[in-house]
Amino acid sequence: MKTEIIIKPEDQALIDTIKNTGKTWYEMALPDHPIYPQFSRKIVVTGFNTPDMEGAEERIYVNVRQYLILKEGNTIHKKIVMPNWMIHEGNVEEIMGTDGKLLTGMRTEYDDDGNIISETPEVLKAQSVQYVRFLIKSKKAHIVDIFTRFMGLYAEKFATEIDAV
Repeated sequence: MKTEIIIKPEDQALIDTIKNTGKTWYEMALPDHPIYPQFSRKIVVTGFNTPDMEGAEERIYVNVRQYLILKEGNTIHKKIVMPNWMIHEGNVEEIMGTDGKLLTGMRTEYDDDGNIISETPEVLKAQSVQYVRFLIKSKKAHIVDIFTRFMGLYAEKFATEIDAV
């Protein structure tokens, strides 16, 4: 006896897409290196984790690699382990509203009599790890959206290490 499963073409397309999904969580192209222009470069997130949530401090560790790709032939020449990025509970992030705009409040300074001296708009912030957890759990942002925001900051913070190929 022979059996087979009949799969609708649109379902098979989804299955094929799943099978062809790359191993990295996020990739970001980098500009050509000033000394080694024969390479295309990118940094990739290869993993992330949070240590014991019962501990005193909350952190998210992001594992990053840099890929050097030979432009001629489009082959990976070298994978370089980059510094892991620790997002610490002491870090804060600007809070984005549902419309994509940053939330703001008004910082108001008063004199001793309660009269307003000055008012200055200020972007509202939240603790990074808690904010990331909220975004993921509430489905306000996908993990790739979060990496998109953080990896630009990573590239700035670790520019020296990235360019020290």
